[in-house]
Amino acid sequence: MKTTALLGLCALATFASASDVVLETPVTYHPSAGVVDKVKEECKIEQMLASRVAPVLKRRNKGEATVAAGADAGDASVLRLQITHVLGVGGGGWSGPKAITVNAELLERGKVVRQTRINRWSTGGMWGGFKGTCSILDRCAVAIGKDLGRWVGDPAYKIEDEAAPKGAETADAKPEAAQ
Repeated sequence: MKTTALLGLCALATFASASDVVLETPVTYHPSAGVVDKVKEECKIEQMLASRVAPVLKRRNKGEATVAAGADAGDASVLRLQITHVLGVGGGGWSGPKAITVNAELLERGKVVRQTRINRWSTGGMWGGFKGTCSILDRCAVAIGKDLGRWVGDPAYKIEDEAAPKGAETADAKPEAAQ
Protein backbone atom coordinates (compact mmCIF):
# COMPACT_ATOMS: atom_id res chain seq x y z
CA MET A 1 0.00 0.00 0.00
CA LYS A 2 2.79 2.43 0.92
CA THR A 3 4.64 1.62 -2.28
CA THR A 4 1.54 2.29 -4.40
CA ALA A 5 0.95 5.62 -2.67
CA LEU A 6 4.60 6.60 -3.12
CA LEU A 7 4.52 5.71 -6.82
CA GLY A 8 1.31 7.72 -7.23
CA LEU A 9 2.88 10.77 -5.59
CA CYS A 10 5.99 10.46 -7.78
CA ALA A 11 3.84 10.24 -10.92
CA LEU A 12 1.84 13.27 -9.81
CA ALA A 13 5.00 15.27 -9.10
CA THR A 14 6.42 14.34 -12.50
CA PHE A 15 3.19 15.36 -14.24
CA ALA A 16 3.01 18.65 -12.31
CA SER A 17 6.62 19.61 -13.12
CA ALA A 18 6.31 18.57 -16.76
CA SER A 19 4.04 21.46 -17.76
CA ASP A 20 5.37 23.69 -20.50
CA VAL A 21 6.96 27.02 -19.62
CA VAL A 22 7.09 29.82 -22.16
CA LEU A 23 9.10 33.02 -22.08
CA GLU A 24 7.08 36.22 -22.12
CA THR A 25 8.40 38.58 -24.75
CA PRO A 26 9.59 41.17 -24.97
CA VAL A 27 11.99 40.98 -22.04
CA THR A 28 11.77 44.40 -20.39
CA TYR A 29 13.87 46.79 -18.33
CA HIS A 30 12.80 47.82 -14.85
CA PRO A 31 11.98 51.58 -14.85
CA SER A 32 14.95 52.28 -12.58
CA ALA A 33 17.33 49.82 -14.26
CA GLY A 34 20.94 50.90 -14.19
CA VAL A 35 22.45 50.48 -17.65
CA VAL A 36 24.72 52.60 -19.82
CA ASP A 37 22.67 53.85 -22.80
CA LYS A 38 25.36 52.98 -25.35
CA VAL A 39 25.56 49.40 -24.06
CA LYS A 40 21.75 49.15 -24.02
CA GLU A 41 21.55 50.27 -27.65
CA GLU A 42 24.50 48.28 -29.02
CA CYS A 43 24.13 45.01 -27.10
CA LYS A 44 20.32 44.77 -27.05
CA ILE A 45 20.46 42.84 -23.81
CA GLU A 46 16.71 42.16 -23.78
CA GLN A 47 17.02 40.30 -27.10
CA MET A 48 20.22 38.62 -25.93
CA LEU A 49 18.45 37.21 -22.87
CA ALA A 50 15.46 36.05 -24.92
CA SER A 51 17.76 34.27 -27.38
CA ARG A 52 19.60 32.50 -24.53
CA VAL A 53 16.60 31.57 -22.35
CA ALA A 54 14.19 30.43 -25.11
CA PRO A 55 16.35 27.47 -26.31
CA VAL A 56 16.72 26.24 -22.72
CA LEU A 57 12.93 26.29 -22.33
CA LYS A 58 12.52 24.62 -25.74
CA ARG A 59 14.66 21.68 -24.59
CA ARG A 60 12.68 21.53 -21.37
CA ASN A 61 9.37 21.60 -23.28
CA LYS A 62 10.64 18.88 -25.63
CA GLY A 63 10.56 21.08 -28.72
CA GLU A 64 7.29 22.93 -28.11
CA ALA A 65 6.97 26.69 -28.59
CA THR A 66 8.80 28.66 -25.94
CA VAL A 67 8.00 32.32 -26.60
CA ALA A 68 4.70 34.09 -26.03
CA ALA A 69 3.92 37.72 -26.70
CA GLY A 70 2.35 39.27 -23.61
CA ALA A 71 -0.27 36.99 -22.09
CA ASP A 72 -0.64 34.69 -25.15
CA ALA A 73 0.62 31.52 -23.45
CA GLY A 74 -2.39 29.21 -23.53
CA ASP A 75 -2.20 26.64 -20.73
CA ALA A 76 1.56 26.94 -20.27
CA SER A 77 3.28 28.63 -17.36
CA VAL A 78 4.90 31.95 -18.22
CA LEU A 79 8.42 33.06 -17.34
CA ARG A 80 8.64 36.86 -17.16
CA LEU A 81 12.06 38.53 -17.07
CA GLN A 82 12.85 42.10 -16.17
CA ILE A 83 16.38 43.50 -16.39
CA THR A 84 17.20 45.49 -13.26
CA HIS A 85 20.89 46.25 -13.79
CA VAL A 86 23.67 45.87 -16.32
CA LEU A 87 27.25 46.52 -15.27
CA GLY A 88 29.29 47.21 -18.34
CA VAL A 89 30.75 50.07 -20.27
CA GLY A 90 32.55 50.06 -23.62
CA GLY A 91 36.08 48.76 -23.79
CA GLY A 92 35.42 45.04 -23.62
CA GLY A 93 37.53 43.06 -21.20
CA TRP A 94 39.87 45.99 -20.62
CA SER A 95 37.19 48.03 -18.82
CA GLY A 96 36.58 45.45 -16.08
CA PRO A 97 34.03 42.75 -15.35
CA LYS A 98 30.49 42.81 -16.74
CA ALA A 99 27.27 41.69 -15.07
CA ILE A 100 23.55 41.32 -15.73
CA THR A 101 20.92 41.28 -12.99
CA VAL A 102 17.42 40.03 -13.77
CA ASN A 103 14.20 39.57 -11.81
CA ALA A 104 12.35 36.43 -12.90
CA GLU A 105 8.71 35.58 -12.18
CA LEU A 106 6.97 32.29 -12.92
CA LEU A 107 3.27 32.82 -13.58
CA GLU A 108 0.50 30.25 -13.74
CA ARG A 109 -2.89 31.43 -14.98
CA GLY A 110 -1.69 35.03 -14.64
CA LYS A 111 -0.66 34.74 -10.97
CA VAL A 112 2.93 34.85 -9.76
CA VAL A 113 3.76 31.52 -8.11
CA ARG A 114 7.52 32.00 -7.71
CA GLN A 115 10.06 34.74 -8.20
CA THR A 116 13.81 35.10 -7.95
CA ARG A 117 16.67 37.49 -8.66
CA ILE A 118 19.66 36.41 -10.72
CA ASN A 119 22.99 38.20 -10.94
CA ARG A 120 25.74 36.78 -13.15
CA TRP A 121 29.23 38.17 -13.74
CA SER A 122 31.90 37.55 -16.37
CA THR A 123 35.33 38.86 -17.21
CA GLY A 124 35.20 37.23 -20.65
CA GLY A 125 37.02 33.99 -19.97
CA MET A 126 40.49 33.13 -21.13
CA TRP A 127 40.44 35.51 -24.12
CA GLY A 128 38.41 38.19 -22.34
CA GLY A 129 40.90 40.92 -23.20
CA PHE A 130 40.12 40.37 -26.87
CA LYS A 131 36.32 40.29 -26.51
CA GLY A 132 33.90 43.16 -26.75
CA THR A 133 31.47 44.25 -24.06
CA CYS A 134 28.47 42.63 -25.79
CA SER A 135 30.14 39.23 -26.12
CA ILE A 136 31.12 39.29 -22.45
CA LEU A 137 27.56 40.22 -21.46
CA ASP A 138 26.36 37.35 -23.66
CA ARG A 139 28.34 34.98 -21.42
CA CYS A 140 26.29 36.31 -18.49
CA ALA A 141 23.08 35.73 -20.48
CA VAL A 142 24.10 32.11 -21.16
CA ALA A 143 24.63 31.52 -17.43
CA ILE A 144 21.26 33.12 -16.63
CA GLY A 145 19.58 30.86 -19.20
CA LYS A 146 21.08 27.76 -17.57
CA ASP A 147 20.05 28.94 -14.10
CA LEU A 148 16.49 29.63 -15.23
CA GLY A 149 16.21 26.26 -16.95
CA ARG A 150 16.89 24.54 -13.67
CA TRP A 151 14.84 27.00 -11.59
CA VAL A 152 11.59 26.60 -13.58
CA GLY A 153 11.82 22.82 -13.34
CA ASP A 154 12.74 22.53 -9.67
CA PRO A 155 10.78 24.58 -7.10
CA ALA A 156 13.38 23.70 -4.45
CA TYR A 157 16.29 25.12 -6.47
CA LYS A 158 17.53 28.43 -5.07
CA ILE A 159 19.64 30.66 -7.28
CA GLU A 160 22.51 32.14 -5.32
CA ASP A 161 24.04 35.49 -6.26
CA GLU A 162 27.43 35.19 -7.83
CA ALA A 163 30.26 37.02 -6.10
CA ALA A 164 32.02 39.78 -8.01
CA PRO A 165 35.23 38.62 -9.71
CA LYS A 166 38.63 39.89 -8.67
CA GLY A 167 39.24 43.42 -9.87
CA ALA A 168 35.66 44.60 -9.46
CA GLU A 169 35.45 47.55 -7.12
CA THR A 170 32.98 46.37 -4.50
CA ALA A 171 31.27 49.72 -3.99
CA ASP A 172 30.76 50.42 -7.71
CA ALA A 173 30.20 46.85 -8.89
CA LYS A 174 27.20 45.91 -6.78
CA PRO A 175 24.04 45.82 -8.91
CA GLU A 176 21.97 47.29 -6.10
CA ALA A 177 24.03 50.48 -6.15
CA ALA A 178 22.38 51.62 -9.38
CA GLN A 179 18.83 50.82 -8.35
